[in-house]
Amino acid sequence: MPTNKPQRSLDWEAVWQSLNWDDETRQQHAENERLRQRARQYAAPVAQLEAIPEDAKSYLTFDLGAERYAVEVMLVRGVREGLKVVRVPGTPPFYRGVINVRGQIITVLDLRVFFGLDATEEVIVADEVVLVKAGNLHLALLAHQVLGVTSLSPSVITPVEQLPYAQGVTKDRLIVLNLQLLFENERLIIGGGAG
Repeated sequence: MPTNKPQRSLDWEAVWQSLNWDDETRQQHAENERLRQRARQYAAPVAQLEAIPEDAKSYLTFDLGAERYAVEVMLVRGVREGLKVVRVPGTPPFYRGVINVRGQIITVLDLRVFFGLDATEEVIVADEVVLVKAGNLHLALLAHQVLGVTSLSPSVITPVEQLPYAQGVTKDRLIVLNLQLLFENERLIIGGGAG
């Protein structure tokens, strides 16, 4: 059902640059830009603040197979496409392999296999990854298409018991991942549990 709420315009170039964490200078610049954006939101007239709830967080959204996922932007370290994924013998099937990002070897996780969804060989081909860090663990999440950034309030996320590694699902079937909880799973540590 369409709403008449005012839409906030996003500066996509600034968003993509803020996701590219090549060096500390860029990280500092991105953090300063986020603080400036928050300051502008707090200084906005009350009518505009109603469009974006005060408790809303920013999430990067992406497609993988038939599912749409969201991860907190603050945990995203970059988005890459066209990287060669090298298979590693003896790893669990949900690890698709490793990639080299600026000299750092990062494991690629296929959420479809990890969650036990259909991931037949015909649909595995995906050429984008979302680089994330939670705690001390760096991973690349396999993606078919990165969709962009959206703001979500906790009130629009409905917890679902069958999705233990998600904060919940929105009414338009966006699965909001809980990366901290997901990354604590012993299966993600090589030798930590059965795949």
